[in-house]
Amino acid sequence: MSSLRKVKSGDPLKIPAGAYNAFVDAAVDLRQRQHEESREPQRLRRDNDVILVLNSTASTVNRFGVLAITDPIIAPTDALELERVALTGVVPAAEHAGKFAILLETAAPGAIVRAAMGGVVPVKVGLLQPDDEFADIAAGQTGYLNSGDSGAAQILWAESSLVPVRQAIVRLPAGGAAVCLASASGLAFDASGCLKIDTTVNSTVQLTLVTGVTHTIVGNVLRITAQRSIITLSRNVAGVVIGVGATPTTDQTSDVNLESCP
Repeated sequence: MSSLRKVKSGDPLKIPAGAYNAFVDAAVDLRQRQHEESREPQRLRRDNDVILVLNSTASTVNRFGVLAITDPIIAPTDALELERVALTGVVPAAEHAGKFAILLETAAPGAIVRAAMGGVVPVKVGLLQPDDEFADIAAGQTGYLNSGDSGAAQILWAESSLVPVRQAIVRLPAGGAAVCLASASGLAFDASGCLKIDTTVNSTVQLTLVTGVTHTIVGNVLRITAQRSIITLSRNVAGVVIGVGATPTTDQTSDVNLESCP
């Protein structure tokens, strides 16, 4: 290692063969590692919260913009091999609530870029009510989310501003849907707290899956709407659970009369 000695300013520069060869070896090693990273970025930088998204729209979507998620562009078997999920991104519509990704790179039409579907990420939010704590897709918009009292993103911070669309930081996802137990026989919990069906053959039970709650105030009436689906589970004569399925139901709406405080 005596050949790898530092020099002072003004000293004549004489590079011994050993030092020069060490520089060359370091440069070759760096170049080789960079080449390997460029060949297999998915394996070296795997992150389950980051996916690849194809911008299938006709417009460029900026970094931290929003695209709704639809069909995969990599077959599931190939996705397992590559350790990376890649999905098609479209302009958000009402039916895409909860199914979106926030781009981590600017995406031209037809480009495939990295996008976040989990974790903490910046995004613009249209703050519809000052006390809103959640956000979800804004139909027809790729530049921001809309706030609400429920949604797939939890608003951690939003800038203080009078403009309706503000810079914000959100957490994805905000949380799972609530599951309510329907008033039907056959439901029980085991010692581990897991839900189970009784041993009676041909028994059927239902669960109500609540996916979102919204509210509006009309005059002196507070209108609360719960979006829900019914999940049905049945046992056949062999005691095997069959007929598992979720059926959307009409939103349940309740009105509460508001009274003025004394």
